[in-house]
Amino acid sequence: MPVLNRSVLYYLAIALVQGALLLTFIHYRNPVLAVFCATLALVGGINLQLLGGAVRQRGTWLLVAGLALLMASVSAWLYAQSADGWLWMRWIPASLVLAYIGAAFILSWPTRDGNRLRYQDLYQHAWNNAFIVLLALLVTLAFWLLLWLCGRLFTILGAPVLSDIFASLEFICVCLPIFFSLGIRMGRQNDKAIGLLRNVLLTVCRYLLPLCSLIAVVFTLALAVTGVAPIFNTGYSTSILLCLVGSTLFLLNGVFQDGEHDAGYARPLKLLVNASLVCLPLLMALACYSSWLRIDQYGLTPQRFLAMLLIGIALVHSLAALWAIRPRQAVWLGSLRRSNPLIALLSFVVLMLVFTPVLNPLTYSAANQMERLLSGRTSADAFDARALRYRLGKPGIEQFERLSRLVKEGQILDAPSRELLADRLLEAEPVSMSPREYGPKLEWIGPAPEDSAQMLNLTLIESQCGSSGCAAWQVDLDDDGVNEVLVVPKHEYSTSAFVYARHEGFWRDYARVDGIGTGRALIEQIRAGTLKLAKPRYKTLVIDGRELGMMPYPQRD
Repeated sequence: MPVLNRSVLYYLAIALVQGALLLTFIHYRNPVLAVFCATLALVGGINLQLLGGAVRQRGTWLLVAGLALLMASVSAWLYAQSADGWLWMRWIPASLVLAYIGAAFILSWPTRDGNRLRYQDLYQHAWNNAFIVLLALLVTLAFWLLLWLCGRLFTILGAPVLSDIFASLEFICVCLPIFFSLGIRMGRQNDKAIGLLRNVLLTVCRYLLPLCSLIAVVFTLALAVTGVAPIFNTGYSTSILLCLVGSTLFLLNGVFQDGEHDAGYARPLKLLVNASLVCLPLLMALACYSSWLRIDQYGLTPQRFLAMLLIGIALVHSLAALWAIRPRQAVWLGSLRRSNPLIALLSFVVLMLVFTPVLNPLTYSAANQMERLLSGRTSADAFDARALRYRLGKPGIEQFERLSRLVKEGQILDAPSRELLADRLLEAEPVSMSPREYGPKLEWIGPAPEDSAQMLNLTLIESQCGSSGCAAWQVDLDDDGVNEVLVVPKHEYSTSAFVYARHEGFWRDYARVDGIGTGRALIEQIRAGTLKLAKPRYKTLVIDGRELGMMPYPQRD
């Protein structure tokens, strides 16, 4: 990288503007605009610092402004979608990848040949930027530790004012960008040191690639012996295969470098690497099929949606690497010089679209879960209404409300399934949004006693029959000609039912039945008339006023 002796004032000016924009993040009343300004400061400022004087060459500043505005707009939009916290949390690491890819292309723009970026520049900036930013972070840390030490020293002397100033958000927002900007300038002016660090890393890649290639080849050959069933039986095979393929491709590009010179491997090592590149598309095809089996069995989730996108990008990269091993090229793997920039741009576009309505994982997942329920692939009993309502952001809430409306109008499923689904939807509703009245709810199976309203005031029913409610059934359990009431909670975690009987004209707790399995199963048996009443085989013993029951041992053959 050429040395550009820029004035310190240039970097200080950028840092001060960054600090002013970051201050809006903590003081501005509109948080969406604050997020927009903070992202604009970070993305735009860092690119300006990395470019130095080249920002004015060939309209490069327009690219910086475009990237910064694009990422700031997406950040503000995601923050405004408060229900989609899942996307916002994943946007933070994704934005680092997007900024990294964008910076490499922007820094290569001033030195392009016509309208074509030079691969040597893309390679150099892609590797150097990582080390320059790392150096800037280390410089910022060193400055900050010295200020912290200064504050603690004066605190010992009874003057904690400096420590309080250094810990204030205003000071942090102003000074940290200054330290970071100076670190960027140091990295740009010491291109030999940065180049040395880059060469050390690439040398490590040169030694690790044969080992990684050997692992890929041996693993692929082992699949011919064991079969692919073990891959499909695990719940993490996709991530492991992605790590293997990603590691191989990363090390391969570290060895390939700018593509101007041969890697220097002996022929057997080149053959080993070529063999591993043949295996990569196969491994990605297995990962794709494994993920598809999960989606077909359980439905689409945001994690599986992202996994499929990553598999698609890795598969394209693997196919490009496979094409690169064809013979009669001037340089081994020479076609990577053309495919790598295109794949990087493809990755940038796809990753950006994930955080827009075009490829929103939450939207596709919510729609898929809804479609599976309506088509019958997911039963009403197995449908996870809570996941739809609380884990799929705003699209999940919209599909949840639509499903509730369809159930009320009786437009979907059969009557028993609608009733079961209605209970599940009610369980998933927030208390403040429940359309029913607050307090306990009893659904009577068969006729209800005239004084049934009195039971709603019982403490146990109030605690057990809240949001989901309970099913109640009149039955004579002691053969005295007077009905008791069996109350079964509907919530999923119920394992006990409760018996109530009249005592002096009032309903009282009488007994509890444990080990019923699930309350829903017991309720279905009551409705179907298959629940049987059984008398005890043995009479009880009364000893000193206490009644003791008997529990016979299981009969042995």
